[in-house]
Amino acid sequence: MICYGKLHTLQYPKSRRCKMIDFIGNDIEKNTLYKNEIPYRMVCNMIKMYWPHQYKEKLRKYGLMIIKPEAIIMGKTSEIFYILHSAGYELIYFVRKKIDALRTSEMWKFSWVNTSLEHILINQKLFSTYDSLILILCSQCSNSKSACQMLTDLKGSAFKSEREPHQIRWKIRPINYMLNYVHTSDDSNDFMREIGILLDWEELLQVFKAIASNHTIAYPSIDKPVVPKHDYTLTNWLNNICDRLKISELSTPDKDYIMKKIQILKKYTGEKITLNFLRVLCQYELIQWNFETIVIISNNINYLE
Repeated sequence: MICYGKLHTLQYPKSRRCKMIDFIGNDIEKNTLYKNEIPYRMVCNMIKMYWPHQYKEKLRKYGLMIIKPEAIIMGKTSEIFYILHSAGYELIYFVRKKIDALRTSEMWKFSWVNTSLEHILINQKLFSTYDSLILILCSQCSNSKSACQMLTDLKGSAFKSEREPHQIRWKIRPINYMLNYVHTSDDSNDFMREIGILLDWEELLQVFKAIASNHTIAYPSIDKPVVPKHDYTLTNWLNNICDRLKISELSTPDKDYIMKKIQILKKYTGEKITLNFLRVLCQYELIQWNFETIVIISNNINYLE
């Protein structure tokens, strides 16, 4: 979901403005917002190369879903595939890959206008440390809504109170607000922009080749990982930091800061992990960026500034 807020697009002098192509999304406001973005321009041009006259009708049938790392780690992919297949979605392309910090920031930069830096950092660590599944899906259902819109409805809200029984997030119950298993493009504008960010040139060519040939593939078999049992409680995580602190060579001010922050976090349930606290912990290698750490931190940060 895009939060426009008080965004201002960068305006160049007329002499420096690039020649704009005829953008093809259905949302004029998003066209204006995205028109100077290279990934969006690239995909718009590619679509018009393949379908000079029927691109709008073609776009309606296709949507993007990212099965996020936490879904793979928790063994939820088969359930998600079953829900998608039962809802009539055919898979035309998928790739399993890590999404680096820069692409992660670019993907959600409009949604994260008021997001805390802690939230952004944990997302970057999640996507760059673990694999995601990027799916391009096709819907043959005749519906007034596009495939992107229908997929977004099927996904369900990040807010638990707003989910409905037919939705993925209702059925598989996300870990928390951030670790919510799936992402979808809201509409065709977002679809074009996001595949331009996520996929390399060769991968985009494979996507458009599959669309042009109406080629579909079977949903992949993803091995269910053996997830070690972790104690996802904040207290246990903080105790482990204390143990490492005893054998580390820290300056007295930093050690005092860490111990004081740990005491406050243990004592006050409303206290949150801050970016500065994470900076000091990382500086002295007192935490490891594994899934346990990501879950615990994401349960104990402010999501908004």
